[in-house]
Amino acid sequence: MGKGLRNRLVLLCTVLVLVLGGCASVVTRLPIPDTAQIDVETEAQERLAFARYLKMRKRLDKVSAPILTTNADLCTKTRDDFGITTHTEKSYPKHLRAAAKRRVAAGDTHTVLFVRDGRSSHGNGIKSGDILIGNTGKPISTRDKSLQDTNILHVRRAGEDIYIQAQANRVCDYGIILKMSGVVNAYANGKSIIVTTAMMDFAGTDEELALVVGHELAHNTMKHVRKAIWNTVISGFATRTTRPFESEADYVGLYYMARAGYTLDNVEVFWKKLGVQHPKSIVRAKTHPVTPERLLAIRMAIEEIKTKRAAGKKLVPNFKPGQTPNYAQ
Repeated sequence: MGKGLRNRLVLLCTVLVLVLGGCASVVTRLPIPDTAQIDVETEAQERLAFARYLKMRKRLDKVSAPILTTNADLCTKTRDDFGITTHTEKSYPKHLRAAAKRRVAAGDTHTVLFVRDGRSSHGNGIKSGDILIGNTGKPISTRDKSLQDTNILHVRRAGEDIYIQAQANRVCDYGIILKMSGVVNAYANGKSIIVTTAMMDFAGTDEELALVVGHELAHNTMKHVRKAIWNTVISGFATRTTRPFESEADYVGLYYMARAGYTLDNVEVFWKKLGVQHPKSIVRAKTHPVTPERLLAIRMAIEEIKTKRAAGKKLVPNFKPGQTPNYAQ
């Protein structure tokens, strides 16, 4: 008997068994909630899920802001920041868009979602639900180029156009993105910094989260993504070694964190905790250095920063001879 014929006979027999015997099912009397009960529970869970996501976005913005601001003089890409976050329906993960419509009236038009704590003292007077208007008379996001080098914001509120005097800070021009994911991770892509919701939970303190943001900012400012791609290409796609870049991001990121005023006292605790989360990293180096080596290098970097601070020296990373960029001198 040929193999093809045998496979067809097996398939035919399987179909006959299913047809004659019917689909298997449960044998107990399950409780079945009615539609109204399901709707109530769905609404409750949606409310909690969206509130958790929004709380994380506000925390990520609050922690990132000092790092992006105090290190602007070390970034070649900068922009003006008014401490305002705008949003549309598409700003959210697909499964939260319906909740965003119901909870914060997210739609197709950019509107103000929230104003960072402390920014209201600058006299912006911007409120949630306001619409920022650009030079063309159309709604814009806070990353629109027309908001650069200005101190007057054109705002539409309840159909009325008003003009508000504003004060911006110069910040490193890298977007901060919260990604819904159960994987404890954060990464940089050369343009933005992405932090997962699982990492937000894992980084229990603001100092730990600042360490993550500083590390990823260093990846962007040191152009590690571009360098990694270049190294891969010139090696004929034979290697994708990124361990030196991870070590440099650890080092430079600590400076970014310290310059922003965050304490370095518990940095080691975070990396030890991360090593426990990923046990392979303790003994096996792949894309990142092994955790013990990484931790010792971080400890040395912290001592370097403390020594500079005590001596009243400028807190900038040490560059190789001839490699110091003008903005870090």
